[in-house]
Amino acid sequence: MILYTSPLACSGAAHIVLLELGIAHEIAYVDIYTQPHVLISDGTQFVGVNPKNAVPALMLDSGELLTEIGVILQYICDLKPDSGLLPKAGSLARYRVMEWLSYVGSDVHKTIGQLFHPHIPEAAKEIHRQNLSRRLTYIEQQLACQSYLTGETFTVADAYLFVMIGWEPYFKFDLAPYPNLARFHTRIASRPSFSQFLQITAPVLDCVKLPAFPNVKPR
Repeated sequence: MILYTSPLACSGAAHIVLLELGIAHEIAYVDIYTQPHVLISDGTQFVGVNPKNAVPALMLDSGELLTEIGVILQYICDLKPDSGLLPKAGSLARYRVMEWLSYVGSDVHKTIGQLFHPHIPEAAKEIHRQNLSRRLTYIEQQLACQSYLTGETFTVADAYLFVMIGWEPYFKFDLAPYPNLARFHTRIASRPSFSQFLQITAPVLDCVKLPAFPNVKPR
């Protein structure tokens, strides 16, 4: 199994979950900061691997290719159904995790992404900041009495949100207005899987020309 991923992209959530579950895998890094996107190892154009030209992509041992972060996270967890990272199929608890995966993907991820687009006018970004503030305020409220999005158990939805709100020094996201979310971020950052992820990813950062991420301060 090969995970095609890129430093600082949402695909990092899939990498963290693979490490969390101890599932054997290979990592192929994609430079998504160049046009066309290429594999860092040999410069091959990534579109030849994934016609969507986006990460993550998961090449299964069968040769089948899975795409879309929400689907890939569920697939990985189903390889170890007793892990607790994703409740059993058909249960309401599973649908709650899927509900959060959908919310993070459609409402948080897509909104944050617009703030780092170099060609979007500042007026448009201000609208996205306001939308993001409403979404993070909702999450902040949900975390007021629980450690993770669905309660006291870490799930794949938490891994996805964690990667989206980012980490210093690369993704300068201001969590000061959201103390519960800040504690959530610190809690996940202390997990061994994230430490492993950082150690593996750090050398790759020197191989790509990362964009200059601005300070993002939703209000």
